[in-house]
Amino acid sequence: MEEKKNLEQLTAEISNKLYDSINLLEILEEIAECNRKEGFLVSSLLKNINQAFNDIETCRQMISVPD
Repeated sequence: MEEKKNLEQLTAEISNKLYDSINLLEILEEIAECNRKEGFLVSSLLKNINQAFNDIETCRQMISVPD
């Protein structure tokens, strides 16, 4: 049976996945640098994922309980 996760754990996992995706897209962006269309697609994805990462980090700060 799958363990239930709390909101803090879930947002941490989402952040990690987004951060990994950002790193992979940065590598792909370097590879696609010479092709305008591919470069545009990768740059657009990178921008969207960066924004999603920033948004989820804001959510994590809002829901975290101070020690």
